[in-house]
Amino acid sequence: MDAKMQSFLDKIKVMADKTGAAAVRAADAAGKKATELASATRINLQIFDLNTECEVLYKEIGKLVYDLHRGMEVSSEEMDEKIAAVDAKQEWVAALREELSGMRAVVVCPHCGKPCSREDAFCSSCGGAL
Repeated sequence: MDAKMQSFLDKIKVMADKTGAAAVRAADAAGKKATELASATRINLQIFDLNTECEVLYKEIGKLVYDLHRGMEVSSEEMDEKIAAVDAKQEWVAALREELSGMRAVVVCPHCGKPCSREDAFCSSCGGAL
């Protein structure tokens, strides 16, 4: 085989190896992003469910307050239980929102307030440590 042809084939092989490696990295990044998106969706659904449960409790508390206004006997323990349940669900929602914000790909520089990538060690704008 001609030396030029062999050199050409070697270059093609090197380029094919680089392209294959780039494709693997892209597939890995896509898989990671899909996993993150699925986790974020799961958390958002949990938040939605908890908020729906809180709405039901709010309605029940409102009925108890109305019954109390009408002079009916209302158990303070029942009211306290419903309020405690709302408080617990709201705390859970806050924790889930915090988890969700931790999953975001962007962080804000504490020095200048500019958005930076989560992988950055230093701010690209001011150079401050992240």
